Amino acid sequence: MDMHAASKKLPMVVSTGMQNMETVHSVYKLLMAAKSQFCLLHCVSAYPTPPCDVNLRVIQMFKQEFPDIPIGYSGHELGTDISVAAVALGAQVLERHITLDKCWKGSDHVCSLTPTEFRNLVDQVRNVEAALGNPVKKFQPSEMACYNKLGKTLVAAHNLSAGDHITADSVKVKVAEPKGYPAEKYGDILGKELVRDIQEDESIMFIDVI
Repeated sequence: MDMHAASKKLPMVVSTGMQNMETVHSVYKLLMAAKSQFCLLHCVSAYPTPPCDVNLRVIQMFKQEFPDIPIGYSGHELGTDISVAAVALGAQVLERHITLDKCWKGSDHVCSLTPTEFRNLVDQVRNVEAALGNPVKKFQPSEMACYNKLGKTLVAAHNLSAGDHITADSVKVKVAEPKGYPAEKYGDILGKELVRDIQEDESIMFIDVI
């Protein structure tokens, strides 16, 4: 059946419910040999799937084992939170069943999503995709308002005089105005010379030291 499907040369979504890793590897090799375009979906064929059986970390393992194809998740659990978590763990394809009535006959209706739930799932996934961002830690523009209110500044720990050299005992960290030397620059200011007198609790500005 796999070879028949592969012979059609159409993109395929291959779900892996009720299979072990040996079978998944065999299917992968067969479809790669046929030069098929396909993705693999982690799946547990239980309706509904208990959360303890979902094993979302299989998604990460699939991505390591099969780095040259898209990896996704086919969910049969109740609700949408586990499916959203699958996306956070790297699922590039997400498959969920949809129903107009969860009480209809058939094993999958109870764990299917209504159109409204499906719409909400799409919105949640898009939010997570945006939130994943990139692995670069940096100050975000949206943090500026909080920084302006709560950002920490180096201030004089006691009255200081022009000509004094800054030591660990000369400064302390406070929320102060105006914003001066940021607290994270503490190591840079040690040993610098003051060019003016500074009162206790007064912010130390960049122009105050040389």
